[in-house]
Amino acid sequence: MPPARLKRGGARNRRDRVTYQLDERQCRKLIDRSYDAWEAGQPLSRFITLAWGLAGIDADRAVWATGQFIGRASEWMRHHGHPMPWVWVQENGDTFGQHAHILLHVPPELDELFRPMPRRWVKAILGGGYVHRAVKSKRIAGASASQANPRRYEAALLGRLQYMLKCAPAPLEYDLGLRGYGDKPWGQLTRVIGKRAGVWQRR
Repeated sequence: MPPARLKRGGARNRRDRVTYQLDERQCRKLIDRSYDAWEAGQPLSRFITLAWGLAGIDADRAVWATGQFIGRASEWMRHHGHPMPWVWVQENGDTFGQHAHILLHVPPELDELFRPMPRRWVKAILGGGYVHRAVKSKRIAGASASQANPRRYEAALLGRLQYMLKCAPAPLEYDLGLRGYGDKPWGQLTRVIGKRAGVWQRR
């Protein structure tokens, strides 16, 4: 009798799956890929928030919208001759609805060109006019000098990761070494539909 075939996906990968917190595996993967990018000479240098709910995207389509954004940003970066490491998480809240926080790599020489692009991509994804506060983008302190001053960059990076992973069980903040790098309380619960976290694939 042949062995039973494994089904692809399953409950963990269902697009309509509802979760309330990140788990330890997801947290460690985001941290590991952030350090992988740094070690590859492509430090994550931009922190972007995409407020899909505020922009009128339903919660069950927010993960799709985030994927569209990552695809457009990656293609733009490839067109300019660079890879784009990235990590993201999805959250939900009263102000933004379901939304995404993204860390991604932008080379210093492309930063000025990149700056207006997130709003342009979001406008295209929405299929209409831009919604005020739908995009927030900030540079990560010390990213452009991450080799010369690694402590400054690492502190800034871990501060952003502490913020992004706040919807994880509170004891993990200490276990993962993020206690003291930010002021957001961990153990928060937010209802997210679909994939809760994503990371770039090392090549």
